[in-house]
Amino acid sequence: MKKTIFFAVLATLCLFFKLPAQEISPRKPTTVTGRVTDERGKPLPSATVRYGPDQQITYTDQEGRFSLRLSGRTELTVSYTGYQRLTITADPAKPALPDIRMQPAKLEIQQVIVSTGYQNIARERATGSFVHLDSAVINRRTGPDVLSRLEGVVPGLLFNRNTSTAAGNTADLSIRGHSTLFSNDQPLVVIDNFPYDGDLNNINPNDVASITILKDAAAASIWGVRSGNGVIVITTKKGRAGQPTAIEFNANLTSGDKPNLYYDPNYLNAGEFIGLEQNLFKTGYYDGALKTGYQVVSPVVALLNKARSGAISQTDADQQIAAMKGYDIRRDESEYLLRRSFSQQYNLNFRGGGPNSDYYFSAGYDQNNAALRGNTNDRLTINSNYNFSPFKNLKLSAGINYIKNTAALNSTLSDLNSIRGKSMIYPYARLADDAGNPLATVKDFSQAFVDNPGNTGFLDWNYRALDELHNSNHHSGSIDTRLNFGLNYRFFTHFTADIKYQYERAESTDRTIYSQDSYYARNLINQYAQTTADGSLSFPVPLGGIRMDGSSALASHRIRGQLNYSGRVGKGGQLNAIAGTEWSGENTESTSETPAYGYNPATGAFSGSVNYADYFGLNPRQLGSAQIPNGQFFGKRTDNFISYFGNAAYSFLGRYTVSASGRIDRSNLFGVHANQKAVPLYSAGFTWNIAEEKFYHVDWLEQLRLRGTFGYNGNINKSATAVTTIRQQSNSYFSGLPYAVIANPGNPDLRWEKDRMINLGLDFGLKNQAITGTVEFYFKKGVNLFGNASVAPSTGFLTFFGNTAETKGHGADVTINSRNIQTGAFSWQTNFQYSYAIDKVTQYNAQLRTLAFLQQGAGNSGTITPLVGQPLFGIYSFRSGPLTHETGDPQGYLNGALSTDYAAVIAGTTVKDLHYNGPSRPTSFGSLWNTFSYKQLSLSFNLIYKLGYYIRRSSVQYGSLYSNWLGNQDYTRRWQQPDDEARTLIPSMPKTPVNPNRDLFYTFSDALVDKGDHIRLKDINISYDLTKVFGPKGPFSHINVYAYVNNVAILWRANPDHLDPDVFTTPGGGTTALPLPRTFAVGLKTNLK
Repeated sequence: MKKTIFFAVLATLCLFFKLPAQEISPRKPTTVTGRVTDERGKPLPSATVRYGPDQQITYTDQEGRFSLRLSGRTELTVSYTGYQRLTITADPAKPALPDIRMQPAKLEIQQVIVSTGYQNIARERATGSFVHLDSAVINRRTGPDVLSRLEGVVPGLLFNRNTSTAAGNTADLSIRGHSTLFSNDQPLVVIDNFPYDGDLNNINPNDVASITILKDAAAASIWGVRSGNGVIVITTKKGRAGQPTAIEFNANLTSGDKPNLYYDPNYLNAGEFIGLEQNLFKTGYYDGALKTGYQVVSPVVALLNKARSGAISQTDADQQIAAMKGYDIRRDESEYLLRRSFSQQYNLNFRGGGPNSDYYFSAGYDQNNAALRGNTNDRLTINSNYNFSPFKNLKLSAGINYIKNTAALNSTLSDLNSIRGKSMIYPYARLADDAGNPLATVKDFSQAFVDNPGNTGFLDWNYRALDELHNSNHHSGSIDTRLNFGLNYRFFTHFTADIKYQYERAESTDRTIYSQDSYYARNLINQYAQTTADGSLSFPVPLGGIRMDGSSALASHRIRGQLNYSGRVGKGGQLNAIAGTEWSGENTESTSETPAYGYNPATGAFSGSVNYADYFGLNPRQLGSAQIPNGQFFGKRTDNFISYFGNAAYSFLGRYTVSASGRIDRSNLFGVHANQKAVPLYSAGFTWNIAEEKFYHVDWLEQLRLRGTFGYNGNINKSATAVTTIRQQSNSYFSGLPYAVIANPGNPDLRWEKDRMINLGLDFGLKNQAITGTVEFYFKKGVNLFGNASVAPSTGFLTFFGNTAETKGHGADVTINSRNIQTGAFSWQTNFQYSYAIDKVTQYNAQLRTLAFLQQGAGNSGTITPLVGQPLFGIYSFRSGPLTHETGDPQGYLNGALSTDYAAVIAGTTVKDLHYNGPSRPTSFGSLWNTFSYKQLSLSFNLIYKLGYYIRRSSVQYGSLYSNWLGNQDYTRRWQQPDDEARTLIPSMPKTPVNPNRDLFYTFSDALVDKGDHIRLKDINISYDLTKVFGPKGPFSHINVYAYVNNVAILWRANPDHLDPDVFTTPGGGTTALPLPRTFAVGLKTNLK
């Protein structure tokens, strides 16, 4: 009955419409289908198809297909950004149209298809904030990893290089500022529709087809509770249906400068250091260490002591010391422990397809000899995928990705500076004599103790860094395998159903074998050696080598079911919608096995009778007693998630689009209240294509589009649980029995973190695409963030970790592309990017103590120490005045007056009293990328800049200098006599004993804060297209050679000390990183016919 009424009403309405003349004769509508591709036959999704006298609109699906209901011959106009508009005639008598091949426009512009990992969206209909990079941008740079190629080409994406994370060779990224305090703060990385849980350094850049960065809620909220920090979607290369096999080969060789050891300001030249030691020796500073007979002292102090005792003459001592003043440990380190890095990268792939299938296969090999001698890395990658349509509406897909990594980590540079009770080695140490023979340097004990004739029966106790390169073997390996399967079925013309499954297995092993000749084995055997009744030695740590193994494994399953709709709704409307559910399960295990003592690498045998229970007296005896290390550890974790999601976008007349997205995540964070197990995250957005309006007649501004979105992203903190949890430990020191500690007190109100974002954007383009660009503004608010809150000590805890904090932020991203010159064979193009990001803490309940606040992170940009009303990352300091005239002491403020009572100044300064210097992360950053082309020659370079932030530099700490050998170049610029306070803020050298509060105050004073602003020439690329050289009969359809220089130079910096603001430095000294070395690469890219 309802159907009868519907068709009656429809028939009545049709009487009011005048049909075109050619349609007067009634004809039954027929479904006409077609496919739109690029010039090579690759489908163009979301191409616009206009038809009929009223210019109705439809869009192609993910495979470039469309369908129309036509009653007669009708003209179709097909358009796609970057391609020439094409008009054809469709005849219902021939309902299956031949493929419509689009040709590139003379002035191509940026790719317009963006991927969310769930669907591909035409850029002109996307409401959210996306940045899309194609393979040409990605492969402009060289290097083994993908993420480093994003620096300076994505607005809003900041590489935080001056953090401890980055210093450890792990990428530290932030998209549009920071969205959390203590939870995961890195963007989610998605590869081929699923989150990637492995090591991102494993991904071969040659397999990447495109990268899309999702920056706002409308773009990223579809990823739910893992989207709060932004999402990076990587799409790998696929086959090409209906195309002959295409073969591509890429190769490059890269060489890098040695790390610049002379940059490190935490160094004092040999002459100055020896002069300091001689002065301290006269005051008796080293007498306590010398009396023990075993504590580490430098060779100069040992010589001075021998001369004082009469063991050698003062003349001999002076001569040897004079020779030492000419030594420089950096020279030996650079010659013997460093080298120019050299890497090779090769990749071969082929792809193609038949009428109903396509395939892709690639194999890559990378080999890297690192700048640290003894460190190498090899990587083998295999990537393959296959798509097959057994019949018209069904498409099956399968893929495999295999990555094998092996690494040797045998450098001794860090071990050389690891000395008992010291921060670094003395500056006049030598690693080899004039003939190149290895020399010993002090390590854990004084040379007098090591050479003591009474140590008969002990193994050689000397440490020779050059020998250690060969006396131990540290290797790590990993295998990462991903399997993908998919099914896509089309039904009812506009509907498709997807089922996708991925299995990932990542295994890693870490093995170190110390031979008996290694210092590690000799030292451990000697320290635990016991003197028997007859005076001989027994060895509880068995003679022989030591083998140590560790491993970890990750296994994850992910399955997704998704329903897709793409079709016309009403007159001039287009609806694209998805809905689905997915489940993911991840298991991780890690083990550290008991060391195998007495290990023989030739036979694999080791001692099975090691006494780990008893305590043994150590050598030297002043060290007390200890158990033999066994280091056994086992850990396991399981994470399960189930999610429901949906997304819809409706476009009308090609001018208006509205979108909505929603997702619900559930997890196995046990004990959570029922109403907190799931978190709904959603977004809504719109676009208005103003330039398509009939009233719009601005000829010089051809493109003008307004966008706006609102929504919530989420974030996870896996360390928090809803019930009290314990962590099992090994045996107690006191009872010898296993014990456990409380890892987390119960939190029954546990909730997800949420980040609200509003985004407004304007896209524009001048006539002929002379200038195009995007301007976006955003506003963020983080709620339910994990933070610490003070609780009553009677609870057994001082702080509570839960959803106690909130933040706010705002900023802008600007991108401008210009075609400056386009005449004949010469062109010049520019890409300018500017980003602005500000955030601050609006709620945080923990009580902060001044020293803890300064020492736990306020002095560098790597750690958050929240303070309400201030940025998440800031530089805070004690206020300081000029040095005193008479003694050159630093001065602080106590009750508003200058004071040198450092204990009182520190105790009397609250966190709120500290001087806020400014943010420690750039508030403004971006890049300027220029490309010049002349015929087959192309030259491009990229400038990146970071502005509006501060750094804390290291300086001399006299207590650490005297006792730990931690030098600093500021020592030579210190106050030495009255009136020096007019030229320097570096305090005078104090007499012993050093007041530790004096050093502490100076270390965290505003005298050591500099501006971090700088401009850097990031890279230069020059390439030449040789295709014409070989001609049309040559073997190449394309061949290109290039040269590339990375980390070129800092062009300008605001700080007066010539420091690299991107280098991580700990407050008070101890730089743990050096500037990234300059690298030089040459490469070849070819496509074979």
